[in-house]
Amino acid sequence: MLEIYDTEVIYSWTPREFKNFIKGVQLRKIDLYELSAISAIFNAKVKSKKSVKLKDIYDAEKARKEIIKGVTKESGLHLDRYLKAKEAMKNYKPNN
Repeated sequence: MLEIYDTEVIYSWTPREFKNFIKGVQLRKIDLYELSAISAIFNAKVKSKKSVKLKDIYDAEKARKEIIKGVTKESGLHLDRYLKAKEAMKNYKPNN
């Protein structure tokens, strides 16, 4: 999914860079789904003269908007866990 295997590179990113990278990967995945849907439309059009719209198969624009807003359920990112961990870390004090 990420196509980056060097952990040092990933660790060197800021949280914002990582979040933006994940969004980019998710948007790339949506583009692949949209291309598959377009291919399915072409195949359906060739086999029959029925009218098929892209949104009937896959609504890529809606998926992009969800990812950009951060409201996606299919993303694989669990933002609720992140927010809970962030809240828990506010009270954390390391033992020296």
